[in-house]
Amino acid sequence: MEIPLSKDRDGFLLKVNVKTGAKNSGAEGVEGDVLKLKLKAQPHNGLANKELIEILSEILNVPKSKIEIIKGKTSRNKLIKIKGELD
Repeated sequence: MEIPLSKDRDGFLLKVNVKTGAKNSGAEGVEGDVLKLKLKAQPHNGLANKELIEILSEILNVPKSKIEIIKGKTSRNKLIKIKGELD
């Protein structure tokens, strides 16, 4: 699966759509320029956002500290910033 990253001046941007409360966590696929993910966590106390960063860290093979939710912290649709270069 090709992840739809767009280059930013100091890293990359990624649009993500999340579905919380799923039986299993993982990628559902890509729709246009949006990565669709399922998360086991519920959207309470930031648990779903924490799980989202963990999954993206595994998928993209980057440290969690380089991933930041810059838009949509309380929404299903999020804009993610990945700082630096990808391997």
